[in-house]
Amino acid sequence: MKDTTEKLKNIQLYPADSFKIANDALTKKLFEMCIDAKENAEVEIVDSRAKDVKTSIKISNYSDLKFSLNEFDWAVFDAAISERIADNGYTTAAIIARKLGASHTPTKALQDAIIASLEKFAAIRIVADFDAIKKMYESPIGHFKFRGYLLPTESLEMSVNGQDAALIHFISKGVVLATAEMKDQIITCDAVLLSPPVNMTPRAIAINHFLLRRIKEMKGTADAAKHNKRVKPLRHTILLESLYRACGLDNAKNFQKQDARATIETILNYYVEKDFIKGYEFETGRNRKVRAINFIL
Repeated sequence: MKDTTEKLKNIQLYPADSFKIANDALTKKLFEMCIDAKENAEVEIVDSRAKDVKTSIKISNYSDLKFSLNEFDWAVFDAAISERIADNGYTTAAIIARKLGASHTPTKALQDAIIASLEKFAAIRIVADFDAIKKMYESPIGHFKFRGYLLPTESLEMSVNGQDAALIHFISKGVVLATAEMKDQIITCDAVLLSPPVNMTPRAIAINHFLLRRIKEMKGTADAAKHNKRVKPLRHTILLESLYRACGLDNAKNFQKQDARATIETILNYYVEKDFIKGYEFETGRNRKVRAINFIL
């Protein structure tokens, strides 16, 4: 990276005030597909409002290390695009960690995990073939096929005044973020919801992100249904099985799931305190095991 001194001057000292979640079909399908560990796969999404608007996703690994994405990666992606949307072209792993609710001095382990997520995004190849590309390049005619990466970045790890730092440069928005913006499918969250009173480890960050985006989706469809009878609101319920799978806990031991449920409860109590939700209750199945969370929004 050339002229590092000038780049360092462009780094913001604090995270952006709001947290953005890309809520379009392309982003959701991409992450959900990878959470299910379907690597090196292709899928086509057809916009229900216009059958000729199609997007194909191709996952390709460009290293010997095979990987899949999880909810923590999704949280890092949203934190990164939040900074990109705020026109912060340069940031650090520490800023992204603080964006996700970590303390003022996040651990090296957490920053390393963030860098690892960004490396995944830079290795995922996106092939998009859809009408929105025409709008991106302001062309009313012609056929467009976009080939790029999920989130193109450069990074530079260095030592500044005896302190390790990782400088991150967003080379471009990437087709996924650009598409979500063009479709006006970016959810804005109050940044305070990213700082519940728990130790924000990668697992806690994943749990908080899962709850945050799912509740936001529930609220969004409920509001839309009031104005459009064609919109079917989502049930105000989250199955714990889906949360465990997304957060890498599906094969966890019982005590680990109990710890996760305690984290969930602390986060949800915080949401009630911040008036994000009105209340919640855990639902048990026939075996008396907790199977779902029901929300009062």
